Amino acid sequence: MAIYLHHYPASLFSEKIRLLLGYHALAWNSVTIPSIMPRQLLMPLSGGYRKTPILQIDANVYCDTKIIARALARHCQDDSLYQHGFAAHRVADWADTQLFQVAVALNFSPPAVASMMGQFSADEAAAFQKDRAELTQGASIVGFAPTAAHAYVFHYLHELDGSLGSGFILGAAPSIADFSVYHCLWFLGNNEVNAVVLEEFPNVVRWMAQISEFGHGNVTESTGEQALEAGSRAEPTCPPISNSLPEGYSLGEAVQVTPVDYGRIPVAGTLTAWSRDEIVVTREDSRAGRVMVHFPSAGFEVIKG
Repeated sequence: MAIYLHHYPASLFSEKIRLLLGYHALAWNSVTIPSIMPRQLLMPLSGGYRKTPILQIDANVYCDTKIIARALARHCQDDSLYQHGFAAHRVADWADTQLFQVAVALNFSPPAVASMMGQFSADEAAAFQKDRAELTQGASIVGFAPTAAHAYVFHYLHELDGSLGSGFILGAAPSIADFSVYHCLWFLGNNEVNAVVLEEFPNVVRWMAQISEFGHGNVTESTGEQALEAGSRAEPTCPPISNSLPEGYSLGEAVQVTPVDYGRIPVAGTLTAWSRDEIVVTREDSRAGRVMVHFPSAGFEVIKG
């Protein structure tokens, strides 16, 4: 099976998955996509889903890092990151939502965004801002000011620094919680204005270095054309999951799956599986062929049609 990760270097959620690929010691193909739309070679595979990253295993396409992480664990037959159960899931979900919002609020504060935008030309900066406005249309990623975000992050970092021993967040072995918290702090550390925030927390710095040592696995540079061709040549397979359909829904009917927060672009297809953890729809595309697109059950809504 060929693994493709559609991502771009500065994407914080992509860094979470790159490190998970390293943790599992996987060989994978790196497809660098633009940080803004359009993504003409990816859309035939994803059906329009526009958040980053997207994982592709042959003709199975995984959207949202919650289900991507699960797919990698299933692919490797390694559930070790989920051994802490509820605690690991709740910390991971908190990090992927509230801590993510805090990191975004800080990195999009005027001084930090000026530093980031200084790397762009005037046209690139305008295109980036327009794209993000379209991504969040009708929703808000950040609901508070940078001053409130500073208070949040110092509170969280004090707690994390005081609780970290020589191991990981929940003990001697890593869990999915570590990777979810890490990628938000990695995002802060990559902005020269906010990197100093981390420096006064030595246990956090030590822990981040420990996570980064997992690396990114065995990476081969690839292209969108190669990934699209690989998907079109393969036949998708539905994972062995137990269906738990809500009342009124049936397998085989036409549905649309949409994120509930932002980037609310529906992906249309035929409902193929729906468990407590995972939604799978099958799509037919003139370029990608027959593909199955996977979403986490939590954080997405399904409507008929």
